[in-house]
Amino acid sequence: MSNKRLREDALNYHSSDPPGKVTVVPTKPHGTQRDLSLAYSPGVAYPCEEIRDNPDDVYRYTSKGNLVAVISNGTAVLGLGDIGALASKPVMEGKGLLFKAFADIDVFDIEVDRTDVDQFVEAVKAIAPTFGGINLEDIGAPECFEIERRLVEELDIPVMHDDQHGTAIISGAALLNGLEVVNKQIGDVNVVILGAGASAISCAKHYVRLGVKRENLIMLDSKGIMTSNRMSNGELNEYKSEFARDIDEGGIGDALKGADVFLGLSKGGLVAPEMVKAMAERPLIFALANPDPEITPEQVASVRDDAIVATGRSDYPNQINNVLGFPYIFRGALDVRASEITENMKMAATKALAQLAKEPVPDDVASAYGGEQMSFGPEYLIPKPFDARVLIWEASAVAEAAVNEGVARVSKKEFDLNAYREKLESRLGLTRSIMRRVINQAKSDQKKIVFCEGEDPTIVKAASQCISERICVPILLGQKKRIEAVKEELGLEFDCEIIDVRYDPRRREGYAEELHQLRGRRGMTKEDAVRQLRSTTFFAPMMVRMGDADGYLGGVSHQYPDIVKPCLQVIGPDPNSHRIVGMYMMTVNGQLMFIGDATINIYPDARTLAEIAIQTAKVAKRFGVKPKVAMLSFSNFGTSAEMRTDRIEEAIEIVREIEPDLVIDGPMQADTALVPDIQQDYPFMSFDGPANVLICPNLASANIAYKLLQRVAGAEMTGPILEGLSRPAHVLQRRDSSRDVVHMAAICAVDAQRAAKQRLID
Repeated sequence: MSNKRLREDALNYHSSDPPGKVTVVPTKPHGTQRDLSLAYSPGVAYPCEEIRDNPDDVYRYTSKGNLVAVISNGTAVLGLGDIGALASKPVMEGKGLLFKAFADIDVFDIEVDRTDVDQFVEAVKAIAPTFGGINLEDIGAPECFEIERRLVEELDIPVMHDDQHGTAIISGAALLNGLEVVNKQIGDVNVVILGAGASAISCAKHYVRLGVKRENLIMLDSKGIMTSNRMSNGELNEYKSEFARDIDEGGIGDALKGADVFLGLSKGGLVAPEMVKAMAERPLIFALANPDPEITPEQVASVRDDAIVATGRSDYPNQINNVLGFPYIFRGALDVRASEITENMKMAATKALAQLAKEPVPDDVASAYGGEQMSFGPEYLIPKPFDARVLIWEASAVAEAAVNEGVARVSKKEFDLNAYREKLESRLGLTRSIMRRVINQAKSDQKKIVFCEGEDPTIVKAASQCISERICVPILLGQKKRIEAVKEELGLEFDCEIIDVRYDPRRREGYAEELHQLRGRRGMTKEDAVRQLRSTTFFAPMMVRMGDADGYLGGVSHQYPDIVKPCLQVIGPDPNSHRIVGMYMMTVNGQLMFIGDATINIYPDARTLAEIAIQTAKVAKRFGVKPKVAMLSFSNFGTSAEMRTDRIEEAIEIVREIEPDLVIDGPMQADTALVPDIQQDYPFMSFDGPANVLICPNLASANIAYKLLQRVAGAEMTGPILEGLSRPAHVLQRRDSSRDVVHMAAICAVDAQRAAKQRLID
């Protein structure tokens, strides 16, 4: 994109109505006189009195605990320099957007028109009671060092100058992982840092704390290597002097000779390929100047093929992006009400990022980057900014470090790390929160789940995650060599049972005999059974039927009928179920709902509709939902004789006869089922408020409804969940992500636990 086009697009982006990038949204009802009397006068006096008597109650009655100030005086705006407080506002609003988008933290951006250190500090201290934390931004050096030091000392809330510490924390993770990839010890490497501003000095300090020896670190400013001689001559301020070395003076090329690590925080184009050529074997080159790095990856590749390169740009591998740091550091600090952000908390953030990079990368992250396959190695040293797991890993590590260090208002006894991680996961969406409970239940008694598409990369990644989270014991069907090749390509290392159905002796023996007896009166010979079992879609459900697996999943690379038909033929229906039902769990606009039947029964009669309602409500209860069932139609309660819906009305009567305690009503239109204002026109309804179980009159309407909700309303769908089979089996959707597969594996495992308990009772 040309600079002219980018400028036009950026200006249009910022000026479109409403101007800017952030706004304030009320969090409490305010539509009635009663609401206003609670929000303001006279009701607001009561929380004010509570806070006056107990100042800590401010976290209970106000938004302080989730509110950060992004504060700048505009003296060192990235790429623009000293542009002043007013001109820095778009950048500060952008920082606020990132806080909210990545860590659900509310932000006020504050532009302070003061460059004097004392005046700036006093201004920030004066407004600090409003906030739970303060993020200093784009303040020039060396003033920024003194400003941060004084605010940290004089305030009792977290304060961090992101320009100093953000790059240090994130590049520190890349340093740890990069050295692991090239098999070098951090205490042995020679490090060169080009640049001596706030960020560079903070990086140097952080690297030393990570294990780099001070005598192995050379730092350069615009005049060359920072030496003891230059310090003696008064050329270096107190912050630069800390890293002055008693060595000969020189330039970039001199410093890079034999160096193992280069960190650039200066200007584009300052490093020539010949300089990089003189570095040690397998060097790490972090060229972080933006928008143009000190040396491009292409230039590095032109002189050597053993270097690992990172930049600050998203169009190259290993982007060192501060958004991997500040949102999650403040999230963890706010949640335990830390009084400061300590070096231990920053170190915890670095190590959490380094460790997360070694975990399998979810498909949704890969799809955000054009479907690129990523695994730990030279081109993937740290997680990507759009990896939602960073919130859970980094924020929890920071919070735990604060608690352990004693700077949190939450005590060690009060802090439950697992519970906190679940709370963080709930910020990523209702579906994740609900599924975390299911996953925890699956962990309590691991079941064997067989996957018929064991060679598919999505399944292999999901199996790896299932093992690492102890969700289930996966069994992969496929050729061992192919599966091992996929694991190697994805950079995964795990062990699980792999079965090549072509050579498994059970196919010709017990399985074939059982299938023949089961389907013999449908024309299947013994030879037919042996041949049929060469297909993993038949072999897998047979494993479940014969007790060699507790549950079955398939469908990411097969058509839906190819999976369902063998399940119906081999596993069969539960004798207590009139019909097998396929339903979806969906979360949309913060509401959890279940919709059925979207996959199995094409045009159900009244008895089948009743069974669909009962089965779907049963599944809703398992997810902790008290069912309110709406039987949907094109009219409300048969508005005229010509528009009667006898089939649905009969189904409701059958449900009330079989399950008299189940809350159900209809037939009704979808908006009547969901909108309380419309429900007021029908005071006889058996429930009020939004229904959470929606039963459509036929498969076509259910299928259309859930796909529209998914694509237009952004609903998160989990399913299809099959109910009514004699043993657990579920169908995956084509193009499901590995996270979707893991969720369905957890559901299948919990179903298997329930089935095992039921068999003990029977």
